[in-house]
Amino acid sequence: MEKKDASKEVEIKDPVIKKLIKKGIIAEDEKVLYTARQKRWYRLIWPGQIIITDVQVIFYTITWFGYNLDAYGYDFFHNISVKKWLFSSKICFITRLGVAKMRGLPHDAASEAMQAIGRGIRARIALQEEPLQKVAEVS
Repeated sequence: MEKKDASKEVEIKDPVIKKLIKKGIIAEDEKVLYTARQKRWYRLIWPGQIIITDVQVIFYTITWFGYNLDAYGYDFFHNISVKKWLFSSKICFITRLGVAKMRGLPHDAASEAMQAIGRGIRARIALQEEPLQKVAEVS
């Protein structure tokens, strides 16, 4: 019998994430914080997917002859907006390269994705021990 390594994380079950790790788009040490798929009524045949890791946001959509992949690091964002409708929601990113958006997400998925992005950004920012500016003591 082989012993299982305790340090190994939970095995990923999503085939899209497995494929992106195999292709090198998601590094093996990246943590997937959140993933959401478009509703079936929005894209009947192949719904798109938003994948949020602690390093980047990935828009994954399947096309007729392959797939379309847009990946943005957190340093590319200028503005993030969320719009909710009666049954669905939309998340929109204004980046240095243009506008990226995904419509037709489940009702609370866009706001949960925005919270996951906030957790990812906070995880990347190290807490500083010393303040940026020291105040000189006046005697």
